[in-house]
Amino acid sequence: MRPLAALRAYAAHPDPATAIANQIALMLGSNGPIYPLYLIAIVGRSIMLPSLLTCFAMPFFLAVPAIARRQAFAGRLTLVIVGTLNTLWCIKLLGPATGLTLILLPCILVALLLYRAGERAWFLLTAIVPTAFMALPPSIFGAPLITLRPLDARHLAAFHRYTAAVLTLFLVWQFASLLRAVAVPTRD
Repeated sequence: MRPLAALRAYAAHPDPATAIANQIALMLGSNGPIYPLYLIAIVGRSIMLPSLLTCFAMPFFLAVPAIARRQAFAGRLTLVIVGTLNTLWCIKLLGPATGLTLILLPCILVALLLYRAGERAWFLLTAIVPTAFMALPPSIFGAPLITLRPLDARHLAAFHRYTAAVLTLFLVWQFASLLRAVAVPTRD
């Protein structure tokens, strides 16, 4: 089996929303080793070793399809929780001045779009947590673990605004495709 076909098979799931969650998780997990390269390109080589701390969530994202294969609800919930925790961890690492709090918006969006009947309370809770962190003052995170120059933080903030927009576009595109696939034909 070719690598791309194997990846598609790994992400496949009979439930379309879970299949989308799997695709999102694999996209985020595969970005794990690439994100430090963005940081190095924007900030410089001084961040090379500390940037590896942003990769902790990668194996959890990559495990979502395996979890979903055993229990779809658990897989979808894992994606939402890991996405939020990873974003909060990166905010603590790099600081709110880098604009990472905007990445909580796609976390909220995924939580609100993935639940099924009977799961609403779980997913609503997972949407409330990142919403609360966005509403809290940035000082709640304390001092960042990685010290950046203000100019570097501003450059990262511009990059993270773009990233949040692209992630949101990707999510909306995935879910719009799902809606189009189940759309009821209308009479014109």
